[in-house]
Amino acid sequence: MTVVSPNAADLAALLQWYGACGVDLALDDAPHDRFKESARAPQAVPALAPPQEADPVDAPHCDMPAAARVAPAAPSRAAASIFPEEALRAAQEAAAGAQTLDELRVRLEAFAGCGFKALAQHFVFASGAPGARVMALDFAPGESEDRSGVAFSGPEATLLDKMLAAIGRDRSSAYLAYFSPWRPPGYKTATPHEIAALAPFARRHVALAKPDVLLLLGDATARAMLATNEAPSRLYGKWQKIELDGARIAAMALPAPAMLRSAPSMKRNAWAALRAAAKRLG
Repeated sequence: MTVVSPNAADLAALLQWYGACGVDLALDDAPHDRFKESARAPQAVPALAPPQEADPVDAPHCDMPAAARVAPAAPSRAAASIFPEEALRAAQEAAAGAQTLDELRVRLEAFAGCGFKALAQHFVFASGAPGARVMALDFAPGESEDRSGVAFSGPEATLLDKMLAAIGRDRSSAYLAYFSPWRPPGYKTATPHEIAALAPFARRHVALAKPDVLLLLGDATARAMLATNEAPSRLYGKWQKIELDGARIAAMALPAPAMLRSAPSMKRNAWAALRAAAKRLG
């Protein structure tokens, strides 16, 4: 049997494929006590010396495509929070310490406990009017928003604007935000650990925005914010109460704009939820 060794281009393509699938941690063959390791205080990452630029004459030959040659990212001290328990504790502490939306944005952008953060092109936070009576919470930026870095700017957002207009609202009288400011790669869904780590920030985001009505866009957002395994379709058009920092906020789940574009039959459920929201707002 002939064994063919992969070249650098093949290996680079394989790594890119792993990244697109969400692989962010490699394990070795030696056993590790992860509970003991996670109990230790995180150690500061030593500063690295700047890389020396090799002389072109002495540089070794590499047949890796230029597009695949990516400079290593600078290490982050917060990157030590790789275990779910550590990520959750760090998220809870960071979110609780934010006293304003601007401070929450800074803390969330620096958070290293989300596995797919490094695979997103942009950090995308919110759009519209903070403090508005209506807040819409989508799960994550779409492909267009991830490319541009502009919140709620893609085709799904255009549909959302029309939905808000149907109840007399627009960007000047509504606040639009994301549960996750980073888009999961491709069609990957966030893992339960990633959702748990992002939840304290999302809950604090709503608490600081103080809406009278919270619209939960999509199944993943509804499950995460309502902490339920019930089919979100059964929750459409029904008011729920979310306890946030001592305040009770009226929330309602409805299909996400992306779902409405692919399944127009769901528009009836969305319309019923919007009319109920309009009635509550008076």
